[in-house]
Amino acid sequence: MMKAPVSTGSRSLTPARLRALMHVAEEGSFSAAARALGLSHAAVAQQIRGLEAEQGIRLFDRIDGRLTPTPVARELCEIGERIREAEREARRILDRRDPAGNLRLRVGLGNSMPGIALIGEVIGQHRGLSVSVVSGSHQDILAAVLKREVELGILPDVPADPRFRRAPLLRQEVVAIVAPGHPLAESGALTLEQLMRHPLVFRSRGSSTQKVVDRAFRRAGLVPEPVLVADTRDAVYEAVAVGIGIGFMWRHGTYRSDTVRRIAVPEFQSGSEEAVFALSDERNALVDLVFSLAEGYRARAAP
Repeated sequence: MMKAPVSTGSRSLTPARLRALMHVAEEGSFSAAARALGLSHAAVAQQIRGLEAEQGIRLFDRIDGRLTPTPVARELCEIGERIREAEREARRILDRRDPAGNLRLRVGLGNSMPGIALIGEVIGQHRGLSVSVVSGSHQDILAAVLKREVELGILPDVPADPRFRRAPLLRQEVVAIVAPGHPLAESGALTLEQLMRHPLVFRSRGSSTQKVVDRAFRRAGLVPEPVLVADTRDAVYEAVAVGIGIGFMWRHGTYRSDTVRRIAVPEFQSGSEEAVFALSDERNALVDLVFSLAEGYRARAAP
């Protein structure tokens, strides 16, 4: 008479085996799962075959050259995904504290303003809070929010994505900036044709500012050649301040008004909403406070 397989209890389905199972199900082969886990092919295969042998079950069928999970393996993967999400939530809780145990908030900014002003309000309402700020291009900050490297981002033109919740802060446009001694410094507005006659300072690819500038020149059939391309707004600002050329920025991208002149460029047609945003499931008292303060900021900025 055939004996029923003997279960080894809690030793059979270890966390390592469950991770191996999930990666094989996702990748379709031991080799691909091994690469994803940083293990050898033999180590992953041993995890799966050991579990199958101890439990007397089959976890994968080979279909068209790909390992396909059986119904029981799919059920185990669902449990594994819940465990994975619990681990991510535990990591988010830990990330909300700095080494001293103080609450921490990580924010990604495309422009210094209005983000820094809003952060100042948050700090004023939450003493003992530690805030870390990451600056970068539009693409950089979107990626940081999606990867949960920051809890919040503040950008113009936040994409209409159901993964995000957002709160508008203010509406602004891209303007040209020139040094005080520049021949165009006293202009009320500038045309693209006028800009083409002067050295230009551009932002690097991925910048929301540069997207507006590039789009306008494309519409006009013009192909400008910048004298300098900078990867940050501050670098553009300083290049303009020392007279290298004409740059571009969001009108309220900084509160600094000591050096450059801001001049409208109607052809940019660049009215855009600056907004604070977070992943829809990024909900805790601190993040909710930021969204609440954003509503008040919007009301004050509207005039």
